[in-house]
Amino acid sequence: MKTIILKVAAVIITLFAIVTLFMSTSVIFDLFGIREKEGNYVLFVVISNFIAGLMYLFAAFGLFSEKKWATKVLLITTTILIVSFSGFLIHANTGGIYEQKTITAMLSRIAITGAFAGISWFLITKKRLALMKKKIVLLIMVLISITYGCNNPVKERDSDVSATHQPVIPMENEHQHHENDSIELNNGAKWKVVSEMMGHIRNMESDINRFAETKRTEQKDFTQLGASLQKNTDQLTSSCTMEGKAHDELHKWLLPYIDMVDKLNKSQNSDETLQVFEEIRASFKTFNLYFE
Repeated sequence: MKTIILKVAAVIITLFAIVTLFMSTSVIFDLFGIREKEGNYVLFVVISNFIAGLMYLFAAFGLFSEKKWATKVLLITTTILIVSFSGFLIHANTGGIYEQKTITAMLSRIAITGAFAGISWFLITKKRLALMKKKIVLLIMVLISITYGCNNPVKERDSDVSATHQPVIPMENEHQHHENDSIELNNGAKWKVVSEMMGHIRNMESDINRFAETKRTEQKDFTQLGASLQKNTDQLTSSCTMEGKAHDELHKWLLPYIDMVDKLNKSQNSDETLQVFEEIRASFKTFNLYFE
């Protein structure tokens, strides 16, 4: 649904940009006798509209591609229009000639641009920021647990050395950690995942299995699947109550999984989407080997 709204908004703002560029260019270069029809136009307002038209095209591309910078482009455009309107008010109050319809047109343009900026913020920027915060929190939790494990004191070895203790030097490659540590079993057994969290994980696994059975390949189907997985992922991370070693091992699976869901939602072509889907599908096989 989010993708549909953004693409519709991109189409609308593209049409708005074309109309804006046509009208402002016609006035600036006096095409088709537009100047006479427009009457007492204010040149710097027309120029600001022309600049806004160009910005709309960039913003439309950003909305269509779901790029976070689309929000910045629209906010900058809104600022340009507000500054232009402030200049127009000064022009009008100091006796400058103008058309009454200019006020309505400028206020409408500012409102429409601001509305598109709001849509971009809530559907792209805000969601990405929330996801980024969750990833950072999860990463910090894993790093803390890894750091705690690495800082445990090395037990002294029994020896016949005299009163002056020699420091025990670890063997090469002993007790090292890597960014992608492999998941470990619980002394040969699977780790227990709390029921509330397991419910969200099983929901996602069921979605993946049903999707694979129906053999759907349309991009819109993957979009719906990605939205469902993202919803359950958000609920899973917010309900995380596990502690200790089980918590640490689960996060070794969860962090890469979150990245895969994010990639699925951002993928732009069927080949990339299908590849990410298969990676997610394989990740659940890994999950079932280590957790229950």
